[in-house]
Amino acid sequence: MKKMKVSAIAAGILVSGSVFAGDPVTLNITGNVVASPCEISSDSITKTIDLGGGSPIQASTLQTAGSSTPWISFTIGLVNCPAGTTSATIQFHGTADSSNPADMYKNNGTAGNVAVQLQGSGGNQFGDGKTFTGVIANNAYTYNLKTRAYSQNGGVTPGTINSVVTATFTYQ
Repeated sequence: MKKMKVSAIAAGILVSGSVFAGDPVTLNITGNVVASPCEISSDSITKTIDLGGGSPIQASTLQTAGSSTPWISFTIGLVNCPAGTTSATIQFHGTADSSNPADMYKNNGTAGNVAVQLQGSGGNQFGDGKTFTGVIANNAYTYNLKTRAYSQNGGVTPGTINSVVTATFTYQ
């Protein structure tokens, strides 16, 4: 019988202990919902763009100040964007041309007095750090871009043209 009395007393202490709790408890519950990334279309992951359109660029076409090659159009595509992803912002990164940083990149090749110009098809200037936001439709978006060789001062010397530009994306 002593066991029963001890059990009853212990149970009474536990119940009475919870009755005296009077301090309020505040719960701060937070979260962050982010858009899932789209996939970069397989033909957009690495692009090699020939500024001569398949032919060598003649130095004589870039001898006068402000001369350029014809624009070469290309695209970067995003596909399989998850539901809830409404927009994608592309940001360009590379070594800016010191004379025209708004939309030109330094030539790291051996040709002298020439830079690589990058723009959107509508003329948006896409130099180092520039961004452009596209609205996702049907789970996809295509950035329409164009590039060319450009000579600020003319007098281009023969050699190679080489510039690397990377793009990063953020999603909403």
